[in-house]
Amino acid sequence: MDDIQVQLREAWQSFCKKLSDAGDSVLDPSTLGDDIDKVEGLRHLLRSLYRSVGLSVESSDVNFPELAWLHPFKFGQDNPDGLYQTSDINLENTYRLSGNVGTVCYVGITLMSMDFAEGPIEQLLTINTSDVPVDDSGNLELYFSSQKCPNENDENSWFALPEKKCSLFIRQFFSDWESEKAGNFHLDCLDSQNPTSRMESHTMLKHLNSTLPQALEMVDFWKDFGQNHLTAGQINSFDHIDHNKSDHVSKGGSPEQAYGQCWWKVEQDEALIYEVEIPECVYWGVQLGDIWYQSLDWVNRQSSLNGHQASIDADGVFRAVISHEDPGILNWLDTTGATQGCITYRWNQAESTPVPNLKLVPFEKLNDFLPSSIEGVDPIKRGELLVKRRQAALKRFMR
Repeated sequence: MDDIQVQLREAWQSFCKKLSDAGDSVLDPSTLGDDIDKVEGLRHLLRSLYRSVGLSVESSDVNFPELAWLHPFKFGQDNPDGLYQTSDINLENTYRLSGNVGTVCYVGITLMSMDFAEGPIEQLLTINTSDVPVDDSGNLELYFSSQKCPNENDENSWFALPEKKCSLFIRQFFSDWESEKAGNFHLDCLDSQNPTSRMESHTMLKHLNSTLPQALEMVDFWKDFGQNHLTAGQINSFDHIDHNKSDHVSKGGSPEQAYGQCWWKVEQDEALIYEVEIPECVYWGVQLGDIWYQSLDWVNRQSSLNGHQASIDADGVFRAVISHEDPGILNWLDTTGATQGCITYRWNQAESTPVPNLKLVPFEKLNDFLPSSIEGVDPIKRGELLVKRRQAALKRFMR
């Protein structure tokens, strides 16, 4: 047998063994969570592998980049209002990002490292579509390179950056899911040569040796990040939040956003009331996640709310109820059967960054803690809202 065949066989067997070991770790009795949490853990592992294969094996050629839509983007407490795209690039080359910004409420473009095993994320550049030239039709054309701009007329759309390998990451946030139209972007390497269509042995060896570790590192990193709130006792309370700190940037968060999160824990006979005055901002949202620090089902269930979907009470306060049973109010955050996980809120380009208040109450006495004027919904209206929610969510991904 050829030496390369031996190496490929050994790499494949090692890949399968590591995947098996990762599954055993999820199913270990000492791992946090109930039986369904373990099932979700296995699904999370497969999702991470699916993402890693898609980005590394199928679309990692920096000379022929592809701006892949990440779906399902189920890690790092992914934003239910988001459409995420990413591509590996090498700034030894020059890249052109062109397209149309659509009508979404926010488009952010970030260049950053994405190797969580190498330590803190390094963010080289963060811009949004208000920072760059966009014509009256919504079209833009941007350039990223380690070279200086060759034409002074293009200086506002040319970004000279360190000569590094990194990822170009695009966030699009939808507030009105039904009406807002996604931006459409295309990425070209202007220095590319003829493409290689068939994969060589050394490339496959590299993927077999790196793809699974990348997937597992992502799972472990975000699981530990989320569960640190539980370990620290930050349960059903945001009292620990300090928005003067920017630690989220080193985890890949946008520097244009303030984030806050804690561990939520609600039993079947309980409800958790979420209250906050909404600041002036471009976008805001709140969502529930599970113990793996991935979003709950937000396509078929109302496990998140944003500024367009939510109702604000007469006193100017946004109130939501986190519970297993529908409380009959518009601002219900559905636990989808989970009993604990992370809750995350985002203020995008906000004038202030208020910290919400959480109050755990008996579900049967919930109305004693809510204003009588809070907007309610009956089961028929809830069903109609969920149908529209699903249709709009799937339209975003052309599914």
